[in-house]
Amino acid sequence: PPGVVAAPPAAVPPRPREADTAAAREAARSGAGRRRGRGAEQVVHVEIGRLEVSAAGAARPGERAGGGSGRTGRPAPALSLEDYLTRGGRRS
Repeated sequence: PPGVVAAPPAAVPPRPREADTAAAREAARSGAGRRRGRGAEQVVHVEIGRLEVSAAGAARPGERAGGGSGRTGRPAPALSLEDYLTRGGRRS
């Protein structure tokens, strides 16, 4: 594009220098740069899920916290947020 100045091509030798190839051969012989054997495996447990939280007004007297179907038309939650947080999000 107009106004853009291209950088000159970098000077790169066509072949590696003799010292570089000798060092690479020595590293291959000695095992340098190779990965070490694996240690004990670490077990990681992953749970992917979804937690829906919606804001609600204060519960009326005699009404359960978390409320039932109420005005939203949704079924009552299987687990209240308070119960979920109490057990640390783990399934029984």
